[in-house]
Order: sequence, then C-alpha cells, then structure tokens
Amino acid sequence: MRKYFTVSIILFLSAIAVLASRKDEITLLLIPREDSAVRVGMDVANRYPTLLISYQVKANGAVSLHGWSGSEWVNISQKDFNAGNFFRKGPDSALVIEKVNAEMSDLLIPSEEWCATVCKITTTEPRALIHLIGRHFDFGYKDWQWFSKNYGFPLDAINPEGLNVSWYHKRLDEHLQKRAIGADDLQFWVPIRQVVDVKPEEAVAEEGLVPVIDQPEMETPEDPDIADPFVNEAPVAVVLGASDAEEAGVAE
Repeated sequence: MRKYFTVSIILFLSAIAVLASRKDEITLLLIPREDSAVRVGMDVANRYPTLLISYQVKANGAVSLHGWSGSEWVNISQKDFNAGNFFRKGPDSALVIEKVNAEMSDLLIPSEEWCATVCKITTTEPRALIHLIGRHFDFGYKDWQWFSKNYGFPLDAINPEGLNVSWYHKRLDEHLQKRAIGADDLQFWVPIRQVVDVKPEEAVAEEGLVPVIDQPEMETPEDPDIADPFVNEAPVAVVLGASDAEEAGVAE
C-alpha cells in the first residue's frame, strides 16, 4: 500500500510541476476581431505572458492582423507573421481561436519554424473560451474568481473540473452539488501540432548526440526598451479600439 501511495504522490507532484511551468511560458493568443473575444484576450494578456493578436478574414480571403503592444494595436503584415518577424521573444505555444461555423484560414496557423505547439479552440462563446484558455494557462484560484466575478459566470461553470480550487475554498453544500455545464467543452479543443517529448540533456550526452542548447532567458518587463513585445516597425503602428478594429485595413 505504501508503495502505491508513494508513486501516486510523485505523479501528482509531477503534474503540478508541468502545470506550473505554463505560467513561465509565452503563449501566442490569436483571436477573431470581435468585442467579446478581444475582451477575454486582453484580460488574459494582463495576467500571463501573452502575444495577443487579433485577426479578421476578408471576403476575398485576405487576412488583417494586429498585435496588442500593451497600450495600442499595431499592424502586423502577413509576411512578417509567416516569417515570425513580429516579436521580440518567440512563443512556446499558440492558441488559435476560431469562430463557430467559420473555418480558419491556413494563413493564420503559426509556422513550425517559430512555434512548435499549436492548438485551436473552435468557439468564441465567452464561458467556454474562458474555461479552455484557463485550462491552458492553469489559472490560479484568484484568476478563476476574477473571471467569474467580472464575466458574471458561476465559478463551476467556467472551471467545472475545480482546477486550483482547494476544498477549503468551498462550503459543505458546494461539495455536494453536481458539476455545472462546461465539462464537455473539450469538444472545442483541437490539437493542431504538438511537440514530441525529447530526452533530457544527460541522456542525449550519453548517447553522443548534439546536446540541447539553453534558450536565453526572457528579459524583465521593467526594461522600457522591451515593454512592447512586437518589433514590426513598418508600416507605422495603428491605434485601434476593440470595436474600431473591425474597420482596420488589410495588412500588406
């Protein structure tokens, strides 16, 4: 019995470590240019390392892209997006949000050259969107509470699994309640490209293979020179509001 208990504890702690590491990663969040989705994206970007980009697909198939610098929306050309020439520090993963009944253009899928892991969320319904984005970022309890309060959803509607909600955060009657809707939101989660696990550096060295090279650490946001995560300087930045972005021109 003790052996199985010990193994369970090790697996549990390993899972926590994997989830916690997400908070130190940069996620590209690509969202359609509609007010509700933009609002969720900006609220997430205020809490976690995020490259937030809004998109609009025109009737002729052309794509308009704008990135949130923290204070304004800046234009990103399709060419720079394809080549990954629009950021200072590349993302570790990407979440691409797709409108219901509007299949996403392949032009919006990040290149494997600069983003290995890409997943798609096929709904912009705020409750489900918060739930799935929250799972990706591993929202802490305070974040789940904040989104619940500010979006008017019960906590167990946006977090039906009770992630990071400890037993002492609930009243006794809440423990006895059935889970709210939301547990089936995984139908909207579509992995597009995922990284295959690689061997640790020690194992690679023993086999005489090329060792993994450490990536440079992310610079601190206090440095005024890197406050803007985007580096695309041409064309000139375009300042947009959530609603004004609908009128943005197509990026050349």
